[in-house]
Amino acid sequence: MKRSDRYASSTKHLEHNTREPHYNTYYQPVGKPPKKKKSKRIILKITVFILVIIAIFFGVMYFLASRDNVDDLKKIENKSDFVAANNMPDYVKGAFISMEDERFYKHHGFDIKGTTRALFSTISDHDVQGGSTITQQVVKNYYYDNGRSFTRKVKELFVAHRVEKQYSKDEILSFYLNNIYFGDNQYTIESAANHYFGATVNKNNTMMPHLTVLQSAILASKVNAPSVYDINDMSNNFRQRISTNLEKMKQQAYISNAQYQEAMSQLNH
Repeated sequence: MKRSDRYASSTKHLEHNTREPHYNTYYQPVGKPPKKKKSKRIILKITVFILVIIAIFFGVMYFLASRDNVDDLKKIENKSDFVAANNMPDYVKGAFISMEDERFYKHHGFDIKGTTRALFSTISDHDVQGGSTITQQVVKNYYYDNGRSFTRKVKELFVAHRVEKQYSKDEILSFYLNNIYFGDNQYTIESAANHYFGATVNKNNTMMPHLTVLQSAILASKVNAPSVYDINDMSNNFRQRISTNLEKMKQQAYISNAQYQEAMSQLNH
């Protein structure tokens, strides 16, 4: 073979080789990381799995909560000392709403804004208002015990939403005020008013003196710790809580400035 023929054959072979793709030591071409897509698929599967578990959990809680008959709350009205909220002075109702659930007339059983505010208030050691709405407390007091658990809280929310759909705000407030512990074995606001002050919360009752603004604030402040706060021997903490309640009642227009000043004067007397 001529030298020129050998050179031409060598050049053709070289050109053929230059057209072949070059691979590194991995099974895929250079520049394509082999594990990225696999990692994304694993994360996606884990996320879907978690979402399915959460959905199942809430589904089970919804089913369990649906077994609580919200019609049973009407039985509270059968108490001998039951007084409906619409038969109470506005400042009596306002004392509890201001302290426990100031957005009571705006939410539908669960108040994200109120819960968030209560959380930050607790973190900053200035906790005055609880995280549960009045509707949630109605549900907790009637259907559940005082134990705290995440599952009970979820069931409580589902039942509270059903209560809001079935009853008016005045009815819900009536259930709350007539089924809450005030200490000394008193479970309605009327019995507590009678027991502690010889007064009534029924504005239609002309046989007894009506609960005053200060007395309303005292009872509303007491329910937070009924066995600790002593009406006959008020601690500084209890007095501060009552003072805060009166301030909130004034801010939310349940009492006038004159009523606020009078109540504060009585408290500090």
